[in-house]
Amino acid sequence: MAEVRPSAIFIFIAIAFCSSFSWAKKIEVTALYWSMKIEGQVAMRKGFEEEIAHFNKKGDDKIVIRALVAGEGRKGITNQVQQMDEALREKPAALVIQPTDNSALARALQEANHLKIPVFAYDQYIVNGDLTFFVTSDNYAGGRDNGDYIHSLFDKTKELRIVVFEYPKVSSTIDRVDGFFDALRDQGRSFSVLKRYEAVDPSSGQKAAKQFLKDFPQKGSVDVILTVNDGGGLSIVKELDEKKRHEILHATFDGDPLSVQNIKNKKITVIDSAQFCAELGRETARELIAHLTKKKVSAKKLIPTYPVTEKTLARYPGWMGRVPSFLHRRELKSPDSKPRVSPDQRNILRIKIGVAPLCPYLCEQGPGAWGGYIYAILKEVAKERGFSLELESIPNTRLLAALQAGRVNYIIVPADMVRYEDQIRIVGPKLGVNYTGAILAPGAKDSLIDESLLANRKVVFADMGTYRGGPRLAISEGRSFKLTGADVADRMIKMIGDRRVDVALGDYNVLSYSLLKKPRTELQLLPTSLTGFNSLVLVGSPKEAHFGYLPEYLESWFIRARTDGSLEKILSKYNLKDWKVFDPKAF
Repeated sequence: MAEVRPSAIFIFIAIAFCSSFSWAKKIEVTALYWSMKIEGQVAMRKGFEEEIAHFNKKGDDKIVIRALVAGEGRKGITNQVQQMDEALREKPAALVIQPTDNSALARALQEANHLKIPVFAYDQYIVNGDLTFFVTSDNYAGGRDNGDYIHSLFDKTKELRIVVFEYPKVSSTIDRVDGFFDALRDQGRSFSVLKRYEAVDPSSGQKAAKQFLKDFPQKGSVDVILTVNDGGGLSIVKELDEKKRHEILHATFDGDPLSVQNIKNKKITVIDSAQFCAELGRETARELIAHLTKKKVSAKKLIPTYPVTEKTLARYPGWMGRVPSFLHRRELKSPDSKPRVSPDQRNILRIKIGVAPLCPYLCEQGPGAWGGYIYAILKEVAKERGFSLELESIPNTRLLAALQAGRVNYIIVPADMVRYEDQIRIVGPKLGVNYTGAILAPGAKDSLIDESLLANRKVVFADMGTYRGGPRLAISEGRSFKLTGADVADRMIKMIGDRRVDVALGDYNVLSYSLLKKPRTELQLLPTSLTGFNSLVLVGSPKEAHFGYLPEYLESWFIRARTDGSLEKILSKYNLKDWKVFDPKAF
């Protein structure tokens, strides 16, 4: 037998050892967290890192997380913009982010898209770019749960007197409010919204509660208060409890342990649609792992909320808990294709819609002549389904009255015009989203356009696409002025191009369309969160909410058009992007 040298044995073992780990690798991922002072957000991070740790234990490959925390307030937003820019320079395998602002990170997201770095977002989204994956709580369904439960606590014939503590600058809180009032309307509940206050954190909640007590000092003057989160809701309940306003019923969202305790102690709060915070993080990690291991990735997921009430609170597992089996995840499926109207209406030939013209949404080109992307969509649906379409130009302020008088079958309006009306029905898919855009002077490098920045700039602005009920801007009169009349967008663009002002503000989609018609490559158009995000909706009357099957036909059209590219083809003509990230029904 030939002699085997010790050195040869060593080399053989070394080669075998190395080959067994030849495929093991470290995958670097940057995680951009919002705050570690907000317990719900801490739970989201824990859920994410828990799932990553589980993956790392199972195999040879390791995902290495570089964690960056933005912090709270305006400083937190600017920190996260800088952190994302820094992360992009390092070119990680992927970015995971809980955005501090929907719009301030738009530039960075577009850069990530250009560099082909996948971006996974949870809780909040980022506009004007492509997210590899987005997960959030099913806020609209949570709102419906709250509305259905509140409805069940009162006699069916009673008109509810409601006060809303809102925060209209963030889509998740808007979805919660919309779900609540849609549920009341679908139940046939009459209601009136007596007043609205803005409250989203302890400070604003306390301030709003004190004003509420001044405005409604008499017991029994308000039946229900709705708060959009526990951040503001807890301090509101504290103020009301101290004044012994226990006759008021309170519906809220988030599932903060203190709010759950209030329900248990029967202290004003009766329902809290709670989030599964850790599950948002876990789901993000699962999709990240799927991407890194070359498996299929979902584009969007909604995590159910849990309606915590006196009867259900014992089964709520808390923010770190997993979704119970009895809470089925709501799948984003096609709507029921069967019309929800009686068969005797099938021979309807004409559907009349009241609209307020504004390009690129709906462009009035002459008597009976229309353009705009919404008209293009309606025209396609009418052709496919064989009905006659008629649009009537009506000022925004008169559209609701026209619908209620039976002058038209539907109206298309910004949601904030009808959100708190009880004698209407919001039906079908969202037909768009408008928000404030900012055109900056050449060379400007700002990403966060907010009221703090505008305080020191010369500003020209037009209507922001919001109407009664929409958020308003506090802009210093000494350094700004408003334009009205024809060709407002073109005039603003000229002013900023001539450097007469520093910032021009207007409806983002209107400005984008204007820049398509008259390109000015030196100018920068950025999205902002200044006035929130306002959907365009189809509205019908309670008795004929599905007249001519139009809502169902539109639902079916959008599902097909998003799949085969028809919607993108229409929108590209107007320099616009799909708004599906704003729509809980879209996928």
